[in-house]
Amino acid sequence: MRWWLALLVACGQPVARPDPPPGQPAAGPTVDAPPPNEEERLAAIQKAMNELDEAAQGCWAAAATERFDIAGELTARIEIAAASAKPTIVSDTARNPKLASCLVELLARYRWAPPLVGQTIQLPFKFSAPDGQSVVDRRLVEWKGQGKVSVAVLLDENNTGNAAASMFELALAAGGSTGLRQAERTEVWYFLGAAQVDKRAVAAGDMVYVPKGTVREVSAAAGAHAVVVMVPGGREGTARAGALPTPDGKGKPGSTIVKASDAKTFGPATIYIEPATHKGAPCAASVLALPAGANVAEHVHEHETEMLYVLDGKGTMTIAGTNLDIAPTSVVQIPPNTKHAFAAGAAVRAVQIYTPAGPEQRFKKKP
Repeated sequence: MRWWLALLVACGQPVARPDPPPGQPAAGPTVDAPPPNEEERLAAIQKAMNELDEAAQGCWAAAATERFDIAGELTARIEIAAASAKPTIVSDTARNPKLASCLVELLARYRWAPPLVGQTIQLPFKFSAPDGQSVVDRRLVEWKGQGKVSVAVLLDENNTGNAAASMFELALAAGGSTGLRQAERTEVWYFLGAAQVDKRAVAAGDMVYVPKGTVREVSAAAGAHAVVVMVPGGREGTARAGALPTPDGKGKPGSTIVKASDAKTFGPATIYIEPATHKGAPCAASVLALPAGANVAEHVHEHETEMLYVLDGKGTMTIAGTNLDIAPTSVVQIPPNTKHAFAAGAAVRAVQIYTPAGPEQRFKKKP
């Protein structure tokens, strides 16, 4: 893990503080050394800006898990002592508290070079907003909870600009339950561990399909963890507050469990849910497996949004001409009519969603 990514995770999770970049000296002047000259100070400032640039963009990525349209310039004044630094934001046109807080934490933890000890400096940081966001590192996404239910909003209209579908991660503490809830949108659940759905057992690797308008209850005697996709998506304010956006429900549950052993495999795709097996389904859900070195040529889905929750492996996703690193903590959304390709650096497994369904049918064709 990069030193700065460990720090960004710490902004939302209680983890250990990062080590400095390899070879970076500890703060503090050399004993009996002559005072640094202006050239040395300027070199130290340039060194700091070079090293902090990527980490500052990481702060943007952490803030962009909530919304992607963050742009502007922050200027920080840093009072640098031998063993500490006190940063203060003196101007901020981005006006995003999470970004500003992360940047202050980053500057406070950075180990400043000896020529800057005893100095007060000002540094500017500029941030630009893209047209949308396709890849999010879920380590940077904050969990929010109510009782024994915790939710992390991975992908929604706020952080991608795409309202076709939303993706959540849900955790239930031991003995927890969602209660009997009505699905106001179609839901697809992929379970990362054992649980009960409408009092029926599900195991890791199983999927559950919940049609719009039906009711369901998910519970866990020993705790549970699942990925949830809702179609259509939207701006998931309720979930960002810690609760899945489903009201209390009444009636007979309408969920369908698809065991991993019952899903059909076609080449690299194991298809669980599609309109052919789940009438009226507005999406298709599969688990995609690609060997190391596999290449998916550039292509376009004219009308469909694609979503991926990466379970294992790594590679490079090229979306609209931009290369993006994919890791076991990545979630991806690719809007319709967007060119994309993939190169697997290691064997990859991912939950794959298409909405509307359709592109999954290509896996059924004989080579």
